[in-house]
Amino acid sequence: MDRENALWYYPRLKFPDPEPALQIIVRDNNIDQALKALKKKMQREGIFREMKLRGAYEKPSEKRARERAEAVRRYRKLQRKRMQREGLLPR
Repeated sequence: MDRENALWYYPRLKFPDPEPALQIIVRDNNIDQALKALKKKMQREGIFREMKLRGAYEKPSEKRARERAEAVRRYRKLQRKRMQREGLLPR
């Protein structure tokens, strides 16, 4: 069901505003360079990761386990950076 029909059936239904599109400028018809820049932006935005997650159903237990593992990874990275700043680990 598209946005207009959904609002007709459910008038109180609110859709979030779409995010602004990624914009890449192609210079001198250099498609390869523009494609590389696009992939880099998409990687930085986390689009590839989100597409992979939405590609298949994820059970709630798997989601909790994944989020927990991500939190541990972030914490360890933060600790590693902190120890490097204090000089306890080589850079």
